[in-house]
Amino acid sequence: MSKKELLYKKMEDNNGIITTKSALKNGINKDLLKELTINKEIVKIANGLYAFPNEDIDEYIYFSYRIPKGIFSHETASYLHGLCTRMPLAYVMSVQIGDNVTRVKAVKKNILFKYCKKNYHQMGKIKIINPFGREISVYDKERTILDFIKDKDRIDSQVFSETMKSYFSSKDKDLLRLSKYAIQMNMEKSLRNYTEILL
Repeated sequence: MSKKELLYKKMEDNNGIITTKSALKNGINKDLLKELTINKEIVKIANGLYAFPNEDIDEYIYFSYRIPKGIFSHETASYLHGLCTRMPLAYVMSVQIGDNVTRVKAVKKNILFKYCKKNYHQMGKIKIINPFGREISVYDKERTILDFIKDKDRIDSQVFSETMKSYFSSKDKDLLRLSKYAIQMNMEKSLRNYTEILL
């Protein structure tokens, strides 16, 4: 198998995309990536990210690649978990305080970054398959509920209401986990205001 065939196979196995890091790991050098890009056999989506020319690259993957430590949260997480039916106009991603996202913000206007403390940035992080069949990082439902309560004044009232009602009426809610997260985020009192009404 030639290096080009190997590259195409790896891309096919990975939903039509490949990173420079992954290519190098498989013995495919940057010169081949450059040559195929010039010949328009593959296209460069962002620095270090390539795809087949006809591949539909979703923004979840674009943002995941550009901000590797970022985790989809708030309205985006609610939509991905099926807690609300309205697809957000902008993607919401949580990053750690101090993370530099200025380059992405300069080229993309449809992303909102929320900064959170290092000690609970990873709390509730899970991997899911997005609507385009690719794996991304997102907060679980319990973390999403707490983020909604914390950011209530910014979130659309209908989206907020639908998300809260959907979660608390669902059979797969985990109230123990929700409580543990609330303790860690110092949000027990705020959470209690909602659980007393919705449970």
